[in-house]
Amino acid sequence: MSDDVMGYVIVALALGLFLLSFRIRRSPAFSFILLSRWLRWTLFGFGVAYLIREWGGSGRSYWTLAPTFLLLWILVESVYAWLAVRALSLSNLPVFPNYREASSGVNWPVEKGYLQAKEEIRQHGFHLQNELIADIGEQMSLQSLLYSDETKQIRLQVIFAPRATGCPALFFILTSKEGEKRLATDNVWLPFGGFFPAGWKVDRSPFIRSLGILLKRHRRMIRKEGLEPETFEEDWVDELNEEQDQLDKESTERGILVPRAQRREFGKLTGDGRYRIWKQILLLNYFGRV
Repeated sequence: MSDDVMGYVIVALALGLFLLSFRIRRSPAFSFILLSRWLRWTLFGFGVAYLIREWGGSGRSYWTLAPTFLLLWILVESVYAWLAVRALSLSNLPVFPNYREASSGVNWPVEKGYLQAKEEIRQHGFHLQNELIADIGEQMSLQSLLYSDETKQIRLQVIFAPRATGCPALFFILTSKEGEKRLATDNVWLPFGGFFPAGWKVDRSPFIRSLGILLKRHRRMIRKEGLEPETFEEDWVDELNEEQDQLDKESTERGILVPRAQRREFGKLTGDGRYRIWKQILLLNYFGRV
């Protein structure tokens, strides 16, 4: 491939990344975010190699330089992810936050993608039960909405996670229960470094944006597991927080989280916990595996 052709390829990659970034700001979707990361990686590897060849910085062939910088990007990403996990462990951010009633309510963003999701929730017969908020750090909070279907056997949690752009990301979590057993289906694209209690089964599908498809998957899992869902009680918030405490307890007992009494001194994550989340971040960022 000639240098001129390679230059056109790099310009095309840069233009594609710019347009994709603009699309993500308007309506975040995991598939677009994943593609954006791959574009950044290839643009860095091919682009830096091209510039070094053009500026006469190396006499090596282009196809020797490009793989070197592609590997360098992976190294930098790995180190950055490790530092981010370490910062998370030492920060005040809770791993499993507790929710409370939002005194000022929770407002949906006035954007097309979010309004479509709100309408889809209504079309599938879900009714709002609670508007919640959770403190996740200084001047940061996590807003959430709890819905139920007509039978009150399926609980839908909508989470608005803060993002660097100021635009919240939208996640769905559908849950049904039978005693201590829980079945959950979500499209969360964040790493989960803990362990689920025995009897919990979770289907994570970050590529799916449609509530209807998630609902079909959830009901299919209910049939497959032979679950006879129970009706959720009226204390929705207390039950949700109890589940958060179960996740915290299980992850602590399995050696992922430091015991609560020692977290202020040693941080929240053990060595195994930091490695587990670091690995999940890399797999999730480039392969969509959760």
